[in-house]
Amino acid sequence: MREVLIRLVDVPLARILVLAGFIFILVGILGKIEGKIEPGPAGRISAAIIGALLLVVGVFMQYEELRYAELHELNAKAQLEQTGKQSAAAVPVTLVKVVSATWGRNCNAKAGNATAKLADICDGASSCDFLVDPTGLEDPAPNCSKDFSAEWRCGDGSAVLSATLPVLSGKDDRLKLSCAGQ
Repeated sequence: MREVLIRLVDVPLARILVLAGFIFILVGILGKIEGKIEPGPAGRISAAIIGALLLVVGVFMQYEELRYAELHELNAKAQLEQTGKQSAAAVPVTLVKVVSATWGRNCNAKAGNATAKLADICDGASSCDFLVDPTGLEDPAPNCSKDFSAEWRCGDGSAVLSATLPVLSGKDDRLKLSCAGQ
């Protein structure tokens, strides 16, 4: 039970609201749960209404997060296209090449466990604003508040740049990778 509660705390708010909505709706429909929860008729109706509201708000928040991620991806593609057009015009541009990304290095996670995810989003851009979304990353240490670190090169250069986000807050944590001015 403790493990389940710890994992619930690491879940984004939108998913918690959806889960709470389902629980309230269940209480409203079933009414009595193992003799521990026994609402009257008004309590069942209230639970169903609260459950429906929580469910709608949670689904809306999840939809907004997905929409934001799609807009971010479209913006990154547009930047890449513009970079390509500038390159065609003989403007020298250096592009990000991800070397390594680790989620939970402070929790002794395996180095490079997030490299593929970061590379998918940031490789080939002149700069990249990576949204660290724990739901899209494998959890290397469930009971530990994790940091996120990245290393990258600019173009064919040998210098390795790095950045780290300390322990994440869980909402809108972003890591900026940039080759501007390199």
